[in-house]
Amino acid sequence: MIASIFAAAVLTTGIQSEAPVPPRAQSAPAREGEWGQAPDGERGFGPRRSLRDITKLLRSSSDEDRGIVDGQKRLEVEIRVLLALSTERYQAAGYFDLVGIIEKEKLAGTRADEPDMSPLERLGSMFRERAFHAGSELTKGGRTADLLARLLVDTRFRVRAQVIDGLEFEMADLRAGLAVLTAQLDGFVDLHEDEAEAIARRVDLAAARLRAAKLDLEALREDAKAATAGESWGKDLEALYESIRTEDAERRARELPEILDRLEQREAGMASALFTTRLETKLELELEDRRKAIAAASGLLRGIRGYFPGTPESERAGPEITRLSKSKRYAEAGKSAAHGLREDPLNEELNWFAGETSDLLSGAIEAKRFFDRYLALRGIRAHDHRTYKDRKLSREEKRALDAVQAVGTTPQSPGAQPPK
Repeated sequence: MIASIFAAAVLTTGIQSEAPVPPRAQSAPAREGEWGQAPDGERGFGPRRSLRDITKLLRSSSDEDRGIVDGQKRLEVEIRVLLALSTERYQAAGYFDLVGIIEKEKLAGTRADEPDMSPLERLGSMFRERAFHAGSELTKGGRTADLLARLLVDTRFRVRAQVIDGLEFEMADLRAGLAVLTAQLDGFVDLHEDEAEAIARRVDLAAARLRAAKLDLEALREDAKAATAGESWGKDLEALYESIRTEDAERRARELPEILDRLEQREAGMASALFTTRLETKLELELEDRRKAIAAASGLLRGIRGYFPGTPESERAGPEITRLSKSKRYAEAGKSAAHGLREDPLNEELNWFAGETSDLLSGAIEAKRFFDRYLALRGIRAHDHRTYKDRKLSREEKRALDAVQAVGTTPQSPGAQPPK
């Protein structure tokens, strides 16, 4: 019902006051055994939850509690269905051709390192890059200019790109957080109170953003009701083509900025009604804190790699590292890994390095805590051979799995062993 009301709203501008506002999250923690509130007001772990609270909720066999956990896990599936619909439409319209053209241009020049993105995120990123210089890009003509013009007038595409941006990270973060918290129930991860609380907050934040995105993607789906808007955008495309193809430079200089500004205003008007936009505004500080914490952990991780032979960073390491004994190198790396995990407890590589250094410095019992977290983040459970029997394990995965299984079986699976 909410999505259908919003779908009608996004086709108009000046609707900021009519858009539904996500409920404000409560600051007080929920009582033990009860779900709290996620940042969007929906049920989640809530703030300041103890490890006992979290595990009790995850262990609960009640239909209501299981439904909440299953709903969190189902978010990724539901969003991927909606993303697949957008992908099909963009493929049919030839939109992804823009990605191929730009990537060929970058291959011909100096290609900078780029972050991992889904095809939809990459398309949105490349559109924004070219749209920033739309005036000069359009006047170059050719296939790129034609595609850019079509994307510029497709307001649903532009707004949908805002919603899609960052969704892969949110889905991965939700999946990772739930994996580690669930592994607390059947493995060796042995989370401390602050670690469990931090991960629960990450889960709630990711789930809130995904719920908002789901509502927006549902509302932005094309249907017969969008015909009127499509006719208007078609007229804008004709006007845009006329402006960039005219031989009258003065006319182009006068008309093109006006058209582009009108299209930007249309995008802004529609985007103002998004659940995603309003939620991100409300959670600006929380999102920035998460971004900074993850960036800090990544910076520490780069330094840690230098202590381990075989990594590119170790080959560039200075004498202050290379002259250290193995135990001292591991001690330094271990301290940095512990610091990094306080910033980002869901970082796979940091957990692996923490396990590797702990094995030498503190023993196998301590090491398995981190190795089992690493395995959980990789979707592997040592007591369940189904999670790894059909996959080719990486060196790191095999090392972690051997370490966990060598110590003994997991607490919840006595006697379980992988098949011979």
